[in-house]
Amino acid sequence: MKIGFAGAGAVGCHYGSKLQQAGFDLILLARGAHLKALQTMGLQHDSGGKTDNIAIAATDEIKQLKDCGIIIISCKMTDLANMISALQPIVQTNMLLVTLQNGVEAPDLVATAFPGNAIAAGTAFIGAQFTQPGHLVHSAAGSIRMGLWQQGDAEYRLAPLIESFQLASVPAKIETDPTVMLWRKLLWNCGFNAITAITQSYARDIAANKETLHIVQQAMQEAVAIAQKECVNIDQHDIAKHIEITLKMGDLKTSMWQDIESGKQTEVDYMNGYIAKKAERLHIAAPTNRMLTSLIHAME
Repeated sequence: MKIGFAGAGAVGCHYGSKLQQAGFDLILLARGAHLKALQTMGLQHDSGGKTDNIAIAATDEIKQLKDCGIIIISCKMTDLANMISALQPIVQTNMLLVTLQNGVEAPDLVATAFPGNAIAAGTAFIGAQFTQPGHLVHSAAGSIRMGLWQQGDAEYRLAPLIESFQLASVPAKIETDPTVMLWRKLLWNCGFNAITAITQSYARDIAANKETLHIVQQAMQEAVAIAQKECVNIDQHDIAKHIEITLKMGDLKTSMWQDIESGKQTEVDYMNGYIAKKAERLHIAAPTNRMLTSLIHAME
């Protein structure tokens, strides 16, 4: 079973590297200097206190993914529409498609584009970044969760995929309620992603400071209020658990912080901005998420 990663940035390359080292057949869809480095020098992967240099298949030709049984769509939300268009000519109904984006919208967008395919929603909780093309540093966490979103011929591939990750020493499991799974990840992102980018501080330090923790809690409480209006079963206990875990984290540089540093468009509109827009439609106050969205827009 060949696995393709469509949009192999830091997250896709980390999980692709782990699977490759465990002996699985895969290919990465990448571009630019990153692709050139992978093709000429391979991937230098710092993870778990050791460095591995890995020869890994990488391409910028979407057609080379046409023989994959599973395609993990690992681009950012800002690139998802273009990725869906690029995948249209090569996706077959015997493929399992997996979304791995931040926010809660990706599975529905992919399911609408590919109504005949099995779709799994995924979340990755990980700190990883490229320090230069081809050099990936995995600094925190690394678990992955997936749940079936849309039924299809290839839904049987989901359990073997999770087993493959486990064999590759990636903490992985199937979630029975992928909607709750996505909202729990969104909850953390609403609390920590924007504020770490604004302050250029690690999430652990934001959680340890009483003043910034208050902002985190306000943003999360607004997100919980929206989730509950949407009949999603998350609550104050999820906030407390996120904060407890974050206080124990290492040096996690969030994706939004990395995007601001590199001058890229962030995903704030799919995190805090999503909550702010939902709140407006539902006539619920969400001033903290609105403020964080506005500040990130100003930085962009």
